[in-house]
Amino acid sequence: MSLSSCGKEQEQSVNYEQPVRVLAKAMQEYDEDGYLACFTSAAAQSYKSQKDYNEEFIQLLYPESASGQKLSLSITEHKELDEKEIEKLEKEYVKTFRRRIKITKAERLSVRFKLFQKNLKRTDNKEIIVVRVNNTWYIYGEVIDDYNFVSDAAVFSDIIKSAASEKDDE
Repeated sequence: MSLSSCGKEQEQSVNYEQPVRVLAKAMQEYDEDGYLACFTSAAAQSYKSQKDYNEEFIQLLYPESASGQKLSLSITEHKELDEKEIEKLEKEYVKTFRRRIKITKAERLSVRFKLFQKNLKRTDNKEIIVVRVNNTWYIYGEVIDDYNFVSDAAVFSDIIKSAASEKDDE
């Protein structure tokens, strides 16, 4: 299942929450295209153009387990950004991606990702900025390619080591 946009509201939530909710769903479903669609096009394009880009990057971020697992999230705080903060984001975007962006609204979110697997529960807290561009909400900044619950969880250590060694063998 491929998701074409993160800004369309399909469940009972606030519009600015949609990119992070779709991000978690795309990760749970191993949908790389849906995951990248949650970020601005310049950020996704920049991520894809990296020398070490792997089309199956979600397998490294969120390795599948034989015992099953579930990922959920909660937004613990949010703050709407003012005009000066938005202007600063737009200038930063030009420096980072060499493209202009017109942000009409922005929110700073504190997000707690929760990973449940058998009797284990792992969490990772991230501060994420979401922006509305052309009436669609996106995650602002570079593509998130690191979650602490994956790298810290002993359950996944063998999976990550084997994936890393396979990549080194290539």
